[in-house]
Amino acid sequence: MIQQVLPQHLRLSEAVTLHCIPTDRFKTARLTVYTVAPADSRLSPLSTLMYGVLRRGSEAYPRLALINRRLDELYGTTLTIRNYLYGDNQVISLTAEMLEDEFLPAADRGRMDILGGAVDLLAQILLHPLTDEAGLLRADAVDKEKQALCDSIRADRNDTRSYSGNRLRSLMCEGEPYGLSLSGSVEMIEGVTAAEVTEHWRQFVSHARCEVFYVGRATEDTVRDHWTRAFADWNPTPIDLPPTVLHTAPAEVSRVDEDMPVAQGKLCMGWAGGFTAHTPMSGREYAALLVFNELFGVMQTSLLFRRVRGELGLCYYCESALDMTKGILWVSCGIRPDRRSEAEDAIAAEIRAVQGGEVSANDVACAKASLENTYRQIADSPCSMEAFWFGRVMDGLSDTPEEVMTHIRAVTDEDVVEAARRFAPDTVYFLNGTRPDAPDAEEDDDDE
Repeated sequence: MIQQVLPQHLRLSEAVTLHCIPTDRFKTARLTVYTVAPADSRLSPLSTLMYGVLRRGSEAYPRLALINRRLDELYGTTLTIRNYLYGDNQVISLTAEMLEDEFLPAADRGRMDILGGAVDLLAQILLHPLTDEAGLLRADAVDKEKQALCDSIRADRNDTRSYSGNRLRSLMCEGEPYGLSLSGSVEMIEGVTAAEVTEHWRQFVSHARCEVFYVGRATEDTVRDHWTRAFADWNPTPIDLPPTVLHTAPAEVSRVDEDMPVAQGKLCMGWAGGFTAHTPMSGREYAALLVFNELFGVMQTSLLFRRVRGELGLCYYCESALDMTKGILWVSCGIRPDRRSEAEDAIAAEIRAVQGGEVSANDVACAKASLENTYRQIADSPCSMEAFWFGRVMDGLSDTPEEVMTHIRAVTDEDVVEAARRFAPDTVYFLNGTRPDAPDAEEDDDDE
């Protein structure tokens, strides 16, 4: 039986909510500040750039090296930034992972306050960046981060697996926030000034939606007291998050091919499910979608792995992913370019077979067991616990991992067929490898 851990929610201000997940299972604690804003073609890349600049220095720690030294002083606390889409919203998280105070050496126990130090550092980075005499974020920091972001944008094509997945998303959801790039273009970033980034930071400080998550041994009162002390002057006006746009499949499947001088081709196929995270559905319907995706292309004995990759030998890897926030299913695979048509037909045949009722009780049972194992393991990781409950907050849900597992156990073969029938073919993107002699390290990277 899993130990049920429920978060405690505390509204710190109109725009900031603290979620404490109490647990004494780990020697480290985790504190994350999530900022959420509608995805926007101009503002999202500015936010991406801004966070990089903020990480480079603050009033108390004016250089990146001094921030890192402070992290070392806090017994190797780490600081990471994630930037991603959640439905039609941009989420940027700033996470500090730290040693729990009771595991400090005896000489420092009771003398050092790791959590308090981490909260202070987060406040420094977000609210007290280093500025010049004119009150602008330092031009040298902005220029360095612009260069780093432009290099990242240019390098995106080098990871063909990630690149092809992003291309499918942008093509499939063109004109919708979900299809936007959070990094923007090189041309746009190169034209950004320090004044623009500074103004964007000021707007961020004034208007925000912030979800703060803590996973660890400290009490809710302790975390709240640290936050209110370090962020005493921060009282932003909350921003509205519009509902995620419902994506529907076109009357005719869209197809886009692109050549690249690599050996391995990448085939990405997308289906529209006609729902979003806020579409009313029962817990069992929600679970059936998860089970369908698991047996289709996630678990080690999935239909795609077993048949398309194993029996037919059409691809180096083949897997599916389901975004429940947007209601989109996609499949990605690495193939020899000359086998593109065979692979596409085989993948489409597998989903059509399930939609037609051809699903075995054994596959459904294996998928349910695989998902149950995934949900059991949530309690084994502070990161997984935080991610699960952040998703629940964003989607307005309150069911626990145990309750999700109960719904999964109730899913029938017929439920899986009905879940599969929600999806209509939408877009096919093919990255055609034009250099069969080129070295390609990805050919056997999925024998895991």
